[in-house]
Amino acid sequence: MQLFAIASLFKTNKMKKLPLTTCYIALASLCSSCSWHHKGETSISVSETKNCFKMSTYYDKSKTREVQKCIDKCLGSNTNFSFINAETDATITLDDKTKFYIKSFPGELTIKFDKEENSYQSYNEIKEMCSAIKTTITEK
Repeated sequence: MQLFAIASLFKTNKMKKLPLTTCYIALASLCSSCSWHHKGETSISVSETKNCFKMSTYYDKSKTREVQKCIDKCLGSNTNFSFINAETDATITLDDKTKFYIKSFPGELTIKFDKEENSYQSYNEIKEMCSAIKTTITEK
């Protein structure tokens, strides 16, 4: 009888540790997944709906300055803000009232553009900028 109680206690402790072990495994998987993006691998995702245009990229960190120069060149005189040497996580409103969200860190870039808040001309300019960024990232 006493042996059964000890075996039962052992099983209960194992069961309590299972969720903790699962959390550790999930955390390790997440960390390794995040570090994959910063090993020079390139990933470009462009999606578009009726109301939104979005581009998300992960790229070799060594291309960060070229990507930042590309953004500055495409936005041109529409802004007095420079993206070179800047880490950004903000909604930007340009001089021509174009409004978009940008998250820019070395090796990582996300741009979200709400079509309903902006003009068709602004949409085309942002889409062209994203195309130029894609070309910059994929150039050897």
